[in-house]
Amino acid sequence: MSSVVVAFLLLTVAAVGLHLNGNARTDRSVGQVTGTLTRVYEQQTAFRILNQRFATWPELEARGMALPTEQRVLASNASRSHWYMKLRDTSTGVVCSRTGELFDDSPFDRQPSCATSAR
Repeated sequence: MSSVVVAFLLLTVAAVGLHLNGNARTDRSVGQVTGTLTRVYEQQTAFRILNQRFATWPELEARGMALPTEQRVLASNASRSHWYMKLRDTSTGVVCSRTGELFDDSPFDRQPSCATSAR
């Protein structure tokens, strides 16, 4: 009977450890994707100053903006007064999106919205 209890405890500890490790990976992924979106904000601000409108993703790429290898653009658009981008981390399934507005004062005026999706 004691071996059954010990086996159950070991399985429980292993499951909790895996869950915590998964949460830590997801948290790191959210931080990395939101960091990328902050860099996009900075590029959008510079583009807006020069062109009086926000850039599309292909325009940002043409100006040298690149994503980390594990991130992909799922959606993006831009106008004279707004921009939107949705990114996915392919290693964790984290998806974050963000908008930018003409009158934003800093990259922290709007926080990204993030969720974990199925891989």
